[in-house]
Amino acid sequence: MKASVDRIVDEGGGIRSFYFKPQDRREFPPVPPGAHTLLRVSKGVMRQYSLCTPPGDPRYRIAIHLDAGGRGGSRFMHESARVGDIFYLSYPQPDFPLDLDLPSYRFFAGGVGITPILSFLHALRGRSCRVRLHYFVRADERVPFEREIRALCPQAEIIDPGKEGRVALTDLLRGAEGDAIYCCGGAPFVSALQQAAKSLGLPDIHAESFVAGVKTGHLGDPFIMDLPRSRHVLHVPSDRTMLEVLLGDGVDIDYACEAGVCRSCIVDVIEGEIIHRDQCLTDEERRTLMTPCVSRGRGRIVINSL
Repeated sequence: MKASVDRIVDEGGGIRSFYFKPQDRREFPPVPPGAHTLLRVSKGVMRQYSLCTPPGDPRYRIAIHLDAGGRGGSRFMHESARVGDIFYLSYPQPDFPLDLDLPSYRFFAGGVGITPILSFLHALRGRSCRVRLHYFVRADERVPFEREIRALCPQAEIIDPGKEGRVALTDLLRGAEGDAIYCCGGAPFVSALQQAAKSLGLPDIHAESFVAGVKTGHLGDPFIMDLPRSRHVLHVPSDRTMLEVLLGDGVDIDYACEAGVCRSCIVDVIEGEIIHRDQCLTDEERRTLMTPCVSRGRGRIVINSL
């Protein structure tokens, strides 16, 4: 969907909110709580961001944390995006759904992981349920979204690990029996919470974690990738991904997470054995599709979609 930047807000803590308004339609599709969008940052480069627009606002809002050591998407948005700039957004992807009919909720957010949790808080506002929030964030001057959070969840506990030191997650989870537990943040944060919940005998938590950096080193045996449409035959060495080789060959392919979860880079395979390492394809899809950001071939594979 074609969209333009309508407003940029510095939320503090290295996070900026970007509001988009539609350019090729009267209004955006509705957004279910916990949904994300894929933002095309530049040609061939897409990034996944949670949608956290307050109810009643016709725009889409995403929040982006500046990652100086990242792959450039956040840096581009923070340093180069301006009001009026044109971008393209995907339809909302409901990969982190919220059950709206439960009596009690307990939310955990780490840093910019507050964004899908914000959409949950807005969705639950006015409902007869109990809501608790534990928000872990390093904030030198101000807490991102604090005013909005306090309005939605006055009892929210905001924890700055830099000032308060290590906080025992098991202590925060005590008494959570019967609560629906949702968590979003970096992979180590989510993993630590899952382990703490397991140690207390609590049921599995609903979690969404940020993708870790791209793996390096030995990724698997080398193989050949045949692209009959372009008549290119590419060698994928043991220390590079298919995606890297395709981009290096000038292939125009979308990608975002580089971890096999967002479905942006899926390609169609018509011949050869696939070594699947994704977390997004169904068993049926894996018969003919693969994610070149993490999956590999064995020997020789033939790609029909590039």
